[in-house]
Amino acid sequence: MNDPRHTARNLIKQRAITLDRLWIRYWAHGGNAPALEFDAYLHEALVLHPFDLKILTWALEDLGATSR
Repeated sequence: MNDPRHTARNLIKQRAITLDRLWIRYWAHGGNAPALEFDAYLHEALVLHPFDLKILTWALEDLGATSR
């Protein structure tokens, strides 16, 4: 997976996952961004710590949203 933000945006657009469900998994893995900031981060309007990309990847994996 290249940038998990692109994957997440596509899945949300296709209604394969919801933003809320993805954010909950992100938060459960230690993400610190509130939901609104997380949405901005997914759309590359906000910069978070680089480790947040890894946390997002874990969240997507938990939801079965990535190909292995």
